[in-house]
Amino acid sequence: MADIAGVSKRTIDYYTNLNLLKPSRSDTGYRLFELSDVEQLDKISHLKGKGFSLEEINEKLAFPDTSEQVLEKALLVKSNLQELLVLLKRAERENSSIKESITHDTLPAIQALLQLLV
Repeated sequence: MADIAGVSKRTIDYYTNLNLLKPSRSDTGYRLFELSDVEQLDKISHLKGKGFSLEEINEKLAFPDTSEQVLEKALLVKSNLQELLVLLKRAERENSSIKESITHDTLPAIQALLQLLV
């Protein structure tokens, strides 16, 4: 399986332990992979390439009908929320208001987040 998918055996073991891959077992305990497992591994690699964490990928795989566009927007929202958290922490640390902390660097992130939420 690792050779076919172009990943290491360790990666296969790790994904199996995280339940991202769920191969069946033979009577002697060997993992039995099917074409669907190769496709699943391809999906995982694709989503990792898009910047999703393994936890997010696990959530996505639990809801396979979610469109790619929705996932990309979710990643953008997450990124913008992280930038907003940095802004809030900086405002708290500097004991200033949020308005005073908004700079030309942070304004696009705030605007993008507001557009996604509307």
